[in-house]
Amino acid sequence: MHTVIVKYQLPEAKPRDAMLAAFHAAEGQFAGLPGLVRKYFCYDEAAHCGHSVYLWETKEQAEAFFGPRFAATMQEKFGATPEVFGVDTLLIVDGPAA
Repeated sequence: MHTVIVKYQLPEAKPRDAMLAAFHAAEGQFAGLPGLVRKYFCYDEAAHCGHSVYLWETKEQAEAFFGPRFAATMQEKFGATPEVFGVDTLLIVDGPAA
């Protein structure tokens, strides 16, 4: 498994509800994406900073997704240049089922 963490600083403050709506609008783009196990959409409203955490089956699948088009899309949608870094995921622990 391979985890990719993305951070992007928004050029101006956006309320939590606006970011949630944008995330919901993008949700379908990730459903069924080959190799993507899970994606977290996160937002720090006080800092105007978005974060995304992706879990991929392989490093190669992650690298294929995070090419130049990804950065262009982030600039287009949020006016932000993303910081992207990946790490080898050695172990995953899930909490108890609800």
